[in-house]
Amino acid sequence: MMGVDVRQAWASVLVLCACASACEPPPRMTRVPTQAQWNDGLARLEHLRASFPKQPYTQPISVEFFEPRSRQRFSGRGAVGVDPGHAMRMILVGPAGEPALDVWVTRDAWRMQVPAIKLLRRGGTESPPSLPIGFFRSWFVDPLAGRLLSLGLGDELVVRDPSGGTLHITHEDSTTHVTRRHGTQTESFAYAARDAGGRATYRDETTRLEVAVSLDALQANAPDPEAFVDPDRPAGSMP
Repeated sequence: MMGVDVRQAWASVLVLCACASACEPPPRMTRVPTQAQWNDGLARLEHLRASFPKQPYTQPISVEFFEPRSRQRFSGRGAVGVDPGHAMRMILVGPAGEPALDVWVTRDAWRMQVPAIKLLRRGGTESPPSLPIGFFRSWFVDPLAGRLLSLGLGDELVVRDPSGGTLHITHEDSTTHVTRRHGTQTESFAYAARDAGGRATYRDETTRLEVAVSLDALQANAPDPEAFVDPDRPAGSMP
C-alpha cells in the first residue's frame, strides 16, 4: 500500500514473529480407525497431493501482510517459481518497485532476505519457529509430504511431515485447510484450486500475523533452472 514505510512494516512483522510465545498447543483429538477408514484416508491424502503440479512452474503472485498488534499492512507483488520435490523461489517487490522479499527454500536448506531492513537469514533442514519456512516446504516444495499418522475427528488427516511437525488436513468445498504444528509454532493455511489462479491465506496462530495471497494462472514456460540455485553460491562454482 502506498504511504506505508516498508522498513517499519517489515521490522514490525519480523520482530513480532521472533517474539512468539513458547506455549505448547494442546493436542488434537484423534480416533482409532478401521482398516477401511485408514485405506480411505490414504486415498484422500494421495488425491490431495495429486492436485499439485508435477513439473516446474512459475506463477505470478501478490501478497498482503497484516500484523494486527501494530496494525501494519504491507503488500508486494512478484512471482513464485517451483521445482516440485526440489525447491521454490519467491521474489516480491513493494508498491514503489523496491525489492521487498526474496525467499529460497529446498528440502535441505533455506534463505530469506528482506533488503529494506538489511535482513538476511539462512538455515538447513530445520523449520525455524519465527519464519514460515515449514509452510513453504509443505505447500510448494513437498506438498503435504509425510506419512499418515492418524485420522482426526470428521475427515481430518494427521500427517507427520519430514521436519517432525504434524499437518492437520481437511478438505471442504474445494478448499484445503491445513494446520501445521511444530514445537511451539502453529500455522494455518488454506488454498483452493491453483492452476487457473485463486486465493490462499496464511496465519501464524501465535503472532497473529496474517497473509493473503492472490495467485494468477500458471505460466506456460518453465522457470529458469538458475532460479533454484542457492543465491549465495559463488559465481562459477558447481550447483
